[in-house]
Amino acid sequence: MLNNITDCEEGEGGHNSQGDGNPKESSPFINSSAASDAEKSQQYDGKNMALFEEEMDTSPMVSSLLSSLANYSNLPTGSKEHEEEENNEEGARPSKKPVKAPQLGTLMGVYLPCIQNIFGVILFLRMTWMVGIGGVFGSFVIVFMCCSTTMLTAISMSAIATNGVVPAGGSYYMISRSLGPEFGGAVGICFYLGTTFAGAMYILGCIEILLIYIIPQAAIFKIEGLEGAEAEAALLNNMRVYGTIVLSLMALVVFVGVKYVNKLALLFLACVILSILAVYAGVIKTAIDPPVFPVCLLGNRTLLSKGYDVCAKVIEIDNETITTKLWRSFCDSESLNATCDEYFTNNNVTEIQGIPGVTSGILAENLFGNYLEKGVFLEKRGLASDVDPDSPITSSNRYVLSDITSFFTLLVGIYFPSVTGIMAGSNRSGDLRDAQKSIPIGTIAAITTTSTVYMSCVVLFGACIEGVVLRDKFGEGVSGNLVIGTLAWPSPWVIVFGSFFSTCGAGLQSLTGAPRLLQAISRDGIIPFLRVFGHGKANGEPTWALLLTASICEIGIIIASLDAVAPILSMFFLMCYMFVNLACALQTLLRTPNWRPRFKFYHWALSFLGMSLCLSLMFICSWYYAIVAMGIATCIYKYIEFCGAEKEWGDGIRGISLSAARFALMRLEEGPPHTKNWRPQILVLVSVDADQNVEQPRLLSLTNQLKAGKGLTIVGTAVQGTFLDNYTEAQRADQSLRKLMEMERVKGFSQVVISSNLRDATSHLIQVGGLGGLKHNTVMVSWPRNWKQPEYHQQFRNFIEVVRETTVASMALLVPKNISSYPSNGERFTEGHIDVWWIVHDGGMLMLLPFLLRQHKVWRKCKMRIFTVAQLDDNSIQMKKDLITFLYHLRIDAVVEVVELHDSDISVYTYEKTLIMEQRSQILKQMHLTKNEMEREIQSITDSSRGSIRRKNPSASRSQHSAEEGTSVAERPEEESLAVSNSIQAQLIHSKNASTPTSPTSPTSPAGPAGGAATWTDNRGADKGKNLFAASPESVKDLFNMKPEWENLNQSDVRRMHTAMRLNELIMKKSKEAKLVLLNMPGPPKNRNNHTNPMDNAVYKDYPFFADIQVMIFLGFGCLLAFFRLYGFGGMVFNFLTATFAIQWAILVQGYFQFSHDGKIHLGVINLINAEFACAVVLISFGAVLGKTSPLQLLVMALLEVPVFAVTEWAVLKYLKINDAGGSILIHLFACYFGLGVTFVLYRPHLNDGHAKENTSYQSDILSVMGTLFLWVFWPSFNSALTLGGDDQHRAILHTFIGLSASTLTAFALSVMLNKNGKLTMADIQNVTLAGGVTVGASVDMMISPAAAYALGVMGCTACMLGYKYLSPLLARRFRIQDQCGIHNLHGLTGLISCAAGICAILAADEEVYGPSLYEIFTHRAPVEGDPKLQELQMLIPGLRPGLGRTAREQALFQVAAVFSTIGVSALGGVFTGFILKLPYLAPPSDDFCFDDKPYFDVPPNYDSPLQLYSKTATDDSAA
Repeated sequence: MLNNITDCEEGEGGHNSQGDGNPKESSPFINSSAASDAEKSQQYDGKNMALFEEEMDTSPMVSSLLSSLANYSNLPTGSKEHEEEENNEEGARPSKKPVKAPQLGTLMGVYLPCIQNIFGVILFLRMTWMVGIGGVFGSFVIVFMCCSTTMLTAISMSAIATNGVVPAGGSYYMISRSLGPEFGGAVGICFYLGTTFAGAMYILGCIEILLIYIIPQAAIFKIEGLEGAEAEAALLNNMRVYGTIVLSLMALVVFVGVKYVNKLALLFLACVILSILAVYAGVIKTAIDPPVFPVCLLGNRTLLSKGYDVCAKVIEIDNETITTKLWRSFCDSESLNATCDEYFTNNNVTEIQGIPGVTSGILAENLFGNYLEKGVFLEKRGLASDVDPDSPITSSNRYVLSDITSFFTLLVGIYFPSVTGIMAGSNRSGDLRDAQKSIPIGTIAAITTTSTVYMSCVVLFGACIEGVVLRDKFGEGVSGNLVIGTLAWPSPWVIVFGSFFSTCGAGLQSLTGAPRLLQAISRDGIIPFLRVFGHGKANGEPTWALLLTASICEIGIIIASLDAVAPILSMFFLMCYMFVNLACALQTLLRTPNWRPRFKFYHWALSFLGMSLCLSLMFICSWYYAIVAMGIATCIYKYIEFCGAEKEWGDGIRGISLSAARFALMRLEEGPPHTKNWRPQILVLVSVDADQNVEQPRLLSLTNQLKAGKGLTIVGTAVQGTFLDNYTEAQRADQSLRKLMEMERVKGFSQVVISSNLRDATSHLIQVGGLGGLKHNTVMVSWPRNWKQPEYHQQFRNFIEVVRETTVASMALLVPKNISSYPSNGERFTEGHIDVWWIVHDGGMLMLLPFLLRQHKVWRKCKMRIFTVAQLDDNSIQMKKDLITFLYHLRIDAVVEVVELHDSDISVYTYEKTLIMEQRSQILKQMHLTKNEMEREIQSITDSSRGSIRRKNPSASRSQHSAEEGTSVAERPEEESLAVSNSIQAQLIHSKNASTPTSPTSPTSPAGPAGGAATWTDNRGADKGKNLFAASPESVKDLFNMKPEWENLNQSDVRRMHTAMRLNELIMKKSKEAKLVLLNMPGPPKNRNNHTNPMDNAVYKDYPFFADIQVMIFLGFGCLLAFFRLYGFGGMVFNFLTATFAIQWAILVQGYFQFSHDGKIHLGVINLINAEFACAVVLISFGAVLGKTSPLQLLVMALLEVPVFAVTEWAVLKYLKINDAGGSILIHLFACYFGLGVTFVLYRPHLNDGHAKENTSYQSDILSVMGTLFLWVFWPSFNSALTLGGDDQHRAILHTFIGLSASTLTAFALSVMLNKNGKLTMADIQNVTLAGGVTVGASVDMMISPAAAYALGVMGCTACMLGYKYLSPLLARRFRIQDQCGIHNLHGLTGLISCAAGICAILAADEEVYGPSLYEIFTHRAPVEGDPKLQELQMLIPGLRPGLGRTAREQALFQVAAVFSTIGVSALGGVFTGFILKLPYLAPPSDDFCFDDKPYFDVPPNYDSPLQLYSKTATDDSAA
């Protein structure tokens, strides 16, 4: 039994349910949503239909269906809209008159409207000219082609119109409901534009009749006296001015009310019919009594009628020969012996009859065409003319000239608009009594009538009118008369006024119909940006659409030439007719079940012939206009397709797609694809959150880059639950997938599976995805995030099962890691590499992936490098040659490198680490601890093993430190690639599935853009891979075996972990700068009960430095700034407050510039270290204003200083690219001059002579020295935290310690020497001893000797000491800079010395001293990419990155630029911040309360007793 039967075609075109006045198709089913349950029960009582009562809302009774179809009525649009709206407004009255059913028959509803729309301006203004130019034969061919086209189109239209009920919408509804919304929208817009430009053409014809034939005196731009281009320009300007006025008036009439236009329609129709009858009457009269219609010729050239009064050179009056006006036009005087034009002298003047009559035999002369160039004389055939070919043409303004260059295709383009208008009947289908009968009969009859009239007119005009008169477009040779008017009977004015009113009426009809067509398209909603034009006045009038129509129509008015506008609208109408024929042909050939037209006289061959004629005529008329029109239609089509047309009308294109898809699927079933045709057909497995949103959108970005719209893509996800309960969630997930696929431009299908658990749902997707031969052969799934955390262990286990299933199914598996860091489709790599680590043979999958990726614009400029691994018994040179040959045959361009991996002994670290972890893991399992207890135990093992196992320093740059796994995705790629926990690592490498064939379906996987990856492949057929990764029966041992001996442990796991470590090191060295790393990985573990253990994290490398700098920030600076007797609380507590705020603020600001990925700031210990450096900058600046600012001022200073510092740091490092390991430039100089800028603005003149509270005490000095000791002890960590690991970091620690030691000894010596009493000064000990740490900062990691470091410590200490002694008082006294803590001495002077020393060290650095490591320390001096020297260096230093190729001098200049730019920016920032801090709202302390804790703290009662005692003693001494 079938349930929920789909609506059949009989339901098309029902009542409009939306009430918007726009006719649309709707279902005939009657949903009685307003009926109450009681009414329902009464409705079905006694009808034996209670069984189906619940289904009646969606599936009504057959009787209801038949009743709705029998009583169907589609109310008309257009002329009745006002009346309908009035009825709607009066609907509140008790009695409402029922709407009358449509009563129009074939004659009034179809035939006469088509006649009125087909006959138009071209017949009256251009038909005679076309016959004269093209000849009777050529014009007949043109008319026959155009009329045949419209006749064939009418046949196709009749078939469509009689296939169900067509709403009042004409061709738009026919095409859109037959070919789909894309074609419908495109052709609907073309039809709209054609109708709009038709309005412009009719208006131009109206103005041409008015200004040339009725009231020439009304011209604003006078043509009298103008010649050639000037006269033509004046005429066009008159057309533009009057055309704009007429267009405005017509638009106003249409706006006021369409009913007035409809009431005048009969008058306009009468004008057309009377005019045509007058022409036929005139033709009959010429056979009896030809009219007198003289034309004057000079030689064979037609003369302008306004240039002569008598058609003669001279006349005789009273036996006296007198020259005429014509003589005076060609001669220089009136005398008979005057000098005249040569052609005038040599030729006679002849007067001929312009209309000799139908019996004159002139037809033979007009039979063939006479095409003219622009500006050529109109000449009569057969008349002799004496012309000297060598003499120049003169007096050309006396003759009738051709105004345009004419040719056959131009005539076709100008004439075709005269056969348009065949859609008038279908547009009024809602008004017809029986549309399916009236439309075919009326339309075909109208086309037959008009075609007969046109063809007969061609013959009759050629038989009645002289050729030169026919070719005279504007009647210039016949006294400015309308040529067809002179032929008419009884008076030429019948034609003149008839054609004038006809064109006015046609223009009004166009301005009425075009806005409604646009409104219909807009209300269908298929073109989003046109939706605004679907609105109108309260009565449904399309006000906005009318405004747009008038604006577009004005474009045609501005063109101003009827001959130029006609081909434009010809293009649009021809395209519309072409698609009507295409719609009929497709429906006929597809034989869709709902294609049952009542009109039987159609055939698909006729439709194709009509379509071919339309297309041919388009290019015959104007090939460039045809291309433009098709381009417009294509753009609209692609726009609707891009926006995603939401309409479903059961169109023919969908039927074609279904047929083609079925045929293609059947062909695919014939056999497996050949290797040449193989490409990854991807099933993308994504997960959704609680709101059914995709969690890994970048997976689809990668899919787009990999597929580029080719092949099959299925995006699948799983929803947990049951189908009945979770169907809604599945629908939402499906919509989310479709939306994301559309946004990422992934061409494919979405699939959502509901299952009781996610594991089974994923398995179902892998098994049943696809259809027939169109199935996926590759699965893409993201590496499970946060897999180390206990709550995500199930997710990781599901991932392992996916690996197993794809291996069993012989599918490739792509596992991108750190997927959120992958590039989006909008990004571009301008350089870089895609590295392929071809470890085991996979059938060529690894070679194919980079090739496919490089087809996409994101990866197009990346180069490909292939690394393969050679072991001890391999010939590396031969392997490289073989691989190059292999790539040559594959036609892949790549750089090849063979990396040697010797089978050396297992490292001590690997042995001890694996031994300890496996032993303890077994113990914990036997103890049956809980999961949390087990994790704590494992962490304690990891922590304890850090001290007992010696580690090798990584070779990667410390600037690429990563945050903890699960918090940051910007981790070091190669470590991420294989660095999983030890036990799971052993298991991941543990087993290989040997069942996968060596076909292109072998699994592999791409890495992240930073290089991280987790991938699987089979190595069957690769002996070396088998030897390396083969699983032995010994590997599956009892995991609860407690024997601690090495021999009894799983040695295979240890060997595999060792191999992974070695490969990881190689990848880190070779590919750390690659944009993408692709590599094979071993197969899935066979042990399905793996338990993961945490491994070492980057925190263990970075946290010691973080802890040391923490001590410096909070204890060192805090104690150091507490040296004032009464400001101890403020020094330490405000330091605590400011530091805490600055660190948090710096994490955000620096995170935005340096650690932001995908709109998120990723946190890690390295972020905190950088934030603490920014905090140190703020605290150094704090020293300049110590005791003189409020806490609020300090927070505002931190708020402003951190962003300025972050931007400066980012700009200097990104663009100047300097060496500044110890922060002398970016930390010390910036902080110093920022603080000086602040204190310069906050200058307090009363503090220059000292302050009573500006002194220390014994206890405060001791506390301050403690701060100095903290800073002194941990300063090496400060200088070496961000240097490269290894020797560079080692040198940084040594140089810092030597510099500090030198400055300390020098400080003690100078303090005694410069003190008058020869004693030590605590201020010197507290500050000057630290100068050496700053002085060595810029060169701390360079190869300066220990002596140089010692000398720098001495120089810095001396400068600092002298600065405190002499420079600080000078700055306060002369330059208004009150440097409270002397930061200029400790950080400014020493920072400048450090920068100078760093520049000297850079200038002195060369390969003789540094060797190849020079380019590791000074990375920007390394050769650029492609330099042969870079390749030589990379052989010596694997992993060396390309640099900028700077010389030592260039690098030094960049250092100098960084110094000056940093000082300038910091000083300006400090001055600006100082002005902000001066605001009174920030509560700065008064001079009396400076250096005092009392305003801000609850202090002990006697906290200032020493000071009071001192003041009292001083007073007593002065009194004495």
